[in-house]
Amino acid sequence: MLLGHFAVGLLAKPLAPRIPLPVLVIAPQVLDLVWPVLLATGIERAHVVPGLLAASPLDLEYMPYSHSLVAALGWSLLFAAGYGALTRDRRGTWVVGLLVLSHWVLDVVAHRPDMPLGLEGPRVGLGLWHSVAGTLLVEGLLFAAGVLAYTRATRPRARAGVIHWWLFVALLAALFVANVVGPPPPSIEFVIGLAAAALLLPVWAAVIERHRETVAPPTPR
Repeated sequence: MLLGHFAVGLLAKPLAPRIPLPVLVIAPQVLDLVWPVLLATGIERAHVVPGLLAASPLDLEYMPYSHSLVAALGWSLLFAAGYGALTRDRRGTWVVGLLVLSHWVLDVVAHRPDMPLGLEGPRVGLGLWHSVAGTLLVEGLLFAAGVLAYTRATRPRARAGVIHWWLFVALLAALFVANVVGPPPPSIEFVIGLAAAALLLPVWAAVIERHRETVAPPTPR
């Protein structure tokens, strides 16, 4: 998944309003931030195989330390513990941990059976990526819900808060469509480079955070 991971982060804003947007962007992507590092060092393995799946050309051969359920639980606890230690936000800590773990759940929906439960398997996957139309529909609807949730939970402090936010949304949507219907990447090294470039997204999210504020929930009567 691509948009789906961003979507769950945005959906979490009303549940834990103190979590800043950069964390909402990063937390669901933690496994995919670890993965390219392990690929680059040869610890995990993946290849680009054009036509492998309708919506993805990636043959994810070996990724137990980034994408197994056991690893996902470990990364979830580690990231949540770090967030909790820095913020003392109890609710946010739980939500952040679940956001990290949500990556594995959404990947099981999208992937063919290549998502390991333990470090040595077995592997599971429901195969949404076998269908381009299904991928566009499911992730598109999920992302629309996330955008709506975040937009309602925040408001712009200035015009920059509107412009940056909607440009951010448009870029993510465009990258998603290009990823699903565009040509496959030329190599796995290219994929690793794209993953490194994606680290700019939390930086942009921090800019958005400066120009938007959380809307206070209504006071119970």
